[in-house]
Amino acid sequence: MAIKDSREFVERLDKVGEIVRVKQVVDWDCEAGAIVRRTCETQGPAVLFENIKDYPGHRILGASCASFKRVAVGLDLDPEISIRELCDEVYLRAERRIKPVVVAKAPCQENVVTGEDVDLTAFPAPLVHDGDGGRYISTWHFVVTKDPTSDWVNWGMYRQMVHSKNLMGGLMLPTSEAGKMKAEYEAKGQNMPFATVIGADPVCLMAGGFPVGPGISEVDVAGGLRGVPVELVKCKTNDLMVPANAEIVIEGEVLRGVTLEEGPFGEFTGYRTAPRTSRPVYKVNCITWRNNPILTMSNMGMPVDDSHVTTVPLGYIIPIRRLLEAQKLPVTGVFVPPEMVGFGVIVGTKVPYNHIATHIAHIVFSVPVLWGYCSKLIVVDDTVDPYNMTEVLHAVATKCHPTRGVTTFPTCGTPLQPYLSLQERLQGHSSHLVLDCTWPVEWDPETEKPPMVSFKHMYTEEMQKRVLENWSSYGFK
Repeated sequence: MAIKDSREFVERLDKVGEIVRVKQVVDWDCEAGAIVRRTCETQGPAVLFENIKDYPGHRILGASCASFKRVAVGLDLDPEISIRELCDEVYLRAERRIKPVVVAKAPCQENVVTGEDVDLTAFPAPLVHDGDGGRYISTWHFVVTKDPTSDWVNWGMYRQMVHSKNLMGGLMLPTSEAGKMKAEYEAKGQNMPFATVIGADPVCLMAGGFPVGPGISEVDVAGGLRGVPVELVKCKTNDLMVPANAEIVIEGEVLRGVTLEEGPFGEFTGYRTAPRTSRPVYKVNCITWRNNPILTMSNMGMPVDDSHVTTVPLGYIIPIRRLLEAQKLPVTGVFVPPEMVGFGVIVGTKVPYNHIATHIAHIVFSVPVLWGYCSKLIVVDDTVDPYNMTEVLHAVATKCHPTRGVTTFPTCGTPLQPYLSLQERLQGHSSHLVLDCTWPVEWDPETEKPPMVSFKHMYTEEMQKRVLENWSSYGFK
């Protein structure tokens, strides 16, 4: 059964031992962030802070989707499902579209403040990393915007830093869907309405970070992933619709032609790369929230955090796999390892002809949502499981020829890529790298292709079956 809100998600995580409830007082100033960063880097559980300094009655939920096991719980799947099965299930569900339903009354509007009464500092926005440019109220959330010339509604995850009681700032690249919409509003001489949703159910939060492409509304994708429609309610001060069971909703408008300095911020790349500079400003007209609200938080940085597990791997897999299958390529799997923070993708394929890796590369790097981010492609043959990093790294080391197996070509980049020089970041210059980890098709399988020494390749099926059937009786778990 689909999880309806963050509170039910916490209860589900509790049942499978995937969350720690911290009852002692925790400071919003770096302490909460340090705890979440530590649990991410040690692959520990999610954390619910129930006693936040200066903010009685408020809670913070961190690292709620920072493992594939917790993502499986959020999707109402077996927590022990394999990564391949999880990716396949998300891929199939993402093909569905289920329209939302509108309700008149919603938990997210139990409390309402507007106009002069708006105060962002009334919420425990954490200083996530020591050295951040300010307190970030929005790190695991999504921003709702609407195309000014159509019915298309976009959900996107754009960080938001508190400037004052009613102003926020954030990184919104011109190439993002919201960035393009903002340009259209400005061309009309208008501010862009927005609604920031904090603490929605886990599937809506995942969908809010998925790069589904222009013209597709993430709320329909979220319905498909959940298997039931998302319940929406109309905002109090604009016409945007938000999930009824969210914890906090911030309503307002992105001001035309106004910028303030924002950042820096520790990013999903594991580095703080984009410098403090002038960025768009969100003016807040209204805040609504549930009683005893939960502010959802992600501490982005070194793997593995929420973005590495959901918005990047699962989100990128969908468009890549669709394009490759549309070209009838013999794909055996597509995976974006969390450790590669979205800058690298692994594609498994059967090898009908030489240089299929180059063919795959042109398709993968043409995916619009990967622009400027995914820069490294590893192609493995069907003897390698692309979801098994041991097998993939072994293939890189043993099958990729140092010269003919490596291809690079220039392309564009973003200021978030740590390996770029400052000049390259400013100019948007980067490159793509392809590692071809497949054997040439003309190699004779008996004399030229080295036989793989592994359990599944060195023994008969009969012997493998015998060993597996007797594994526990041998004394192994």
